[in-house]
Amino acid sequence: SEEVRTKGMFNLSLLLQQKANNLATSGNLEEAKAAIVEASKLLDDAKPLIDASIALGGANSEDAMYASQFKPMRVQCHRVLGQVLAGMGDMVACEAEFRSASEKFPDIPGIWAALSRVLELQGKLDEAQVCKAKFA
Repeated sequence: SEEVRTKGMFNLSLLLQQKANNLATSGNLEEAKAAIVEASKLLDDAKPLIDASIALGGANSEDAMYASQFKPMRVQCHRVLGQVLAGMGDMVACEAEFRSASEKFPDIPGIWAALSRVLELQGKLDEAQVCKAKFA
């Protein structure tokens, strides 16, 4: 059923996040990147399905729980991918990842802190200060 598929997407995303963390820790950044990109895609694909279920009134408390987990899980995907990209030395892609995260989730101070650090590392000090003001 659609409900089982949606929950499977959330659960598989969680497993892929753990896999990405383990791969990154062991230094396998290419595979970590692939795993976290897939985890992100699963969440992005599952979000409209869970939202639709809730909007149609067929939602149960489990649906609400999955819906509430989207944001922290998606923020974690942005964080892991940003760290992997930084580890690969791709600061431009890292900046783009944290910028995207800050646009989607402007209320998360950690995203602004990460974006600020990446900007500082690239010598974009004025922009880094603007980001710092968002989480100060």
